[in-house]
Amino acid sequence: MAKRKTGHGAAKPDATDQLLIELATSALASFFFDPDQEEHYQTALSGMRQRGTARVEIAGLPIEVPEGECVLRIEALKTWTQFSVAVEHPAFSATIEGLWDFDHEELRRPQVMARTGDAAAIEGGVEAIMEALEGPDLDDEEYQDLMDALADDSEVPLIGDDPKEPPPATSLDRSRVKAIAKRLARDPEADMSIEDHGWLEQTPQTLPVITDLLVEAASATGKQRDENLVQAYQDMLARQLEFVRYRLDNGWEWAIRMLDEFQQRLIALGESKSIPQDDWFAMGAALTEARVPVSNEAQIALANAGFKTEQMAPPEALMGMVRTFLDELAGMVSSPAEVIESLKNSAAMMPANLRGFLATELSLSPHAVLRDAVPLMLLDADSVVRRDAALALEQTARPDTMSPDALRRTITARNWLPPADRPALDSVIRKSRLAGVEIGGWPAPSAGIEYHATMIDGSGAQSLLAADRSGKRGLFAGLLLRHGEGVADAWGEKDLPRRQINDLLRDAQLGGVFAQVRKSYVDAMVQHAIGTAVESGKTPSEGVLTIAELIGGADWKDRRLDIKEEAERLWGELPEADRTQQAVETAFKRGLGWMTKDQIIASWFEDGPKVREALASLPRTDKIGMAAVVMNDILPAARAQWAERFVLMAMWCQAAIDQKFRSRARDLIPVAHALVGDTPLDGIPIMGVIAGQTVRAVLTGSW
Repeated sequence: MAKRKTGHGAAKPDATDQLLIELATSALASFFFDPDQEEHYQTALSGMRQRGTARVEIAGLPIEVPEGECVLRIEALKTWTQFSVAVEHPAFSATIEGLWDFDHEELRRPQVMARTGDAAAIEGGVEAIMEALEGPDLDDEEYQDLMDALADDSEVPLIGDDPKEPPPATSLDRSRVKAIAKRLARDPEADMSIEDHGWLEQTPQTLPVITDLLVEAASATGKQRDENLVQAYQDMLARQLEFVRYRLDNGWEWAIRMLDEFQQRLIALGESKSIPQDDWFAMGAALTEARVPVSNEAQIALANAGFKTEQMAPPEALMGMVRTFLDELAGMVSSPAEVIESLKNSAAMMPANLRGFLATELSLSPHAVLRDAVPLMLLDADSVVRRDAALALEQTARPDTMSPDALRRTITARNWLPPADRPALDSVIRKSRLAGVEIGGWPAPSAGIEYHATMIDGSGAQSLLAADRSGKRGLFAGLLLRHGEGVADAWGEKDLPRRQINDLLRDAQLGGVFAQVRKSYVDAMVQHAIGTAVESGKTPSEGVLTIAELIGGADWKDRRLDIKEEAERLWGELPEADRTQQAVETAFKRGLGWMTKDQIIASWFEDGPKVREALASLPRTDKIGMAAVVMNDILPAARAQWAERFVLMAMWCQAAIDQKFRSRARDLIPVAHALVGDTPLDGIPIMGVIAGQTVRAVLTGSW
């Protein structure tokens, strides 16, 4: 047969060329299905470039076909994505070139560079090769088994892909994790794309994969170690730990197991010393960053695993090491908040008794900045640490060892603690005052501070921001509240350039619906969150003290709102004409008009294993039936939560500077009033929307 070349690819491929292109695509997809092949290929390409070679064979795939043995040869060309696939078949031969898209498994700009053999021989040969690459078809028995399984409803999950837990990670998941990390490593200043961020959040099963790849990257030595790649995996680890922790908060048992398995893996890594200690500590810090709860037993095990045997010393020497470390720390920080922040990096590996011991050492330190950090430890999540911090303060309740600011912070923290912790602090305050310790004055907040607050999302999360742009430099501070739980996080800086404050505020507004609000609303929300935490025996983040000093929170106490009382107050403030039955129905209808279009309110739905279990007996096609179950069996138990949500949202609208938001209060108040009363849920239209969104989330969401 004569040899034909397809030249420079200007002509559209004919049917035979298109078959060959499909074959080349299938061959490359099969070869790179194993994620390790990409690494082997990268190594081969690097060597090729060093030698100046134009092309190098990276695979020769022998395939048995009816006519005999066929070989597919894959060659890498000069660029990272350029490949040649050569086919050597007993009846024909061909060479196809193109650019391989690793993410989409697609051969782009393909060209058949050469081929021999007639069209019929090529068509039959390609079909046989494709069957060999894709695997044999099901035989009659296997096909019948599949049909039987599909016909049996008990074998098919009725809601979602698996209502119980995510499936194991696949090789494709592993490949994408590697691809994301490589992109981040190439540009350490860049952030993860929205698409990658969303994919990572929807694949919690990749946590073990990220851990494995991080350990692999951290274990590399010499020139093989890529610091940017290690850091990329560390960043991905912290994010995925946080995403899994969200599922833990929602009550998923598999999330508890997954996080426990990660901690056990971390303990084993520490004991084996199989990765550098700095990398191991960074993995532990990721637990703290993601706010993953770590039991005291796990903290002890982690601390033991991270402490090298050769570092063991007599108690006197260890005490000297601790004090040397604290002396060095005092030289590196400029505020008590920075002291706590430095210690928090190792919180996951620092059991309560050790943190309590550090409270005593800090209080006895000759450095004032360390002593002044002890009142912030009164807000530790563990009551043992809070008790030890109080004892340490009582021992140093004298003018020479307790500053006026430390006493002021102690008095403030006292009002944010569970009642059982307060008597010890009352003793500290009384003793310090009798000893002559003055109470420090509160810093005066800038008159130019503006306040911004987001709507409340489906998880109860709300962000509050404070920004002072009145001068060349000012403050930018934030609080993350999770209504129903308390203050989740707090941060702030008081000496930032105005341009940076503008950038931070703009970035925040791009990520959420913010409204500028009055300071009174911020005060009410923070105190409500503090009161919520105290009622459940918890404390707010120590960062709240810093924010209180920056924006004027001298009067913040545990003042949880009485939701029913607030709803009645808001209702009573409405004009009488807005409280008639007809006006309420109009408000319900008018509210639906904007609520159903709002991106935040679209996140208002019930979720978690209890919801999945309640709907599991219904076929996924029965959306009306599922919505009825949500309305009758799920939402009644959450009625108080939704009443709180609507009351706080109505207050948010009333506090807004923008008239657009203020006008929405008259649509939210009737809903809040109906929810704290005895109006049936099916008589409140927005609750039907929430029921529908719950069904949609269950059917389309993942864990």
